[in-house]
Amino acid sequence: MSHTPELPERFVCDGCHAVYAGTVTREGGSYHYSAPDECAACGTAEFVPFEQYVRRRTQ
Repeated sequence: MSHTPELPERFVCDGCHAVYAGTVTREGGSYHYSAPDECAACGTAEFVPFEQYVRRRTQ
């Protein structure tokens, strides 16, 4: 049986739409992903989870 690596959660900058892989932390034996504190491209601190961004922009 082959191993399938876990994909990180992605976040989209609400200002310039850059996509970031979440920052991973380990708590209680499981991994959690969080958005960056600030966008390196435009400086905003507003991020949307990738799955919500796609739905929100296409409605």
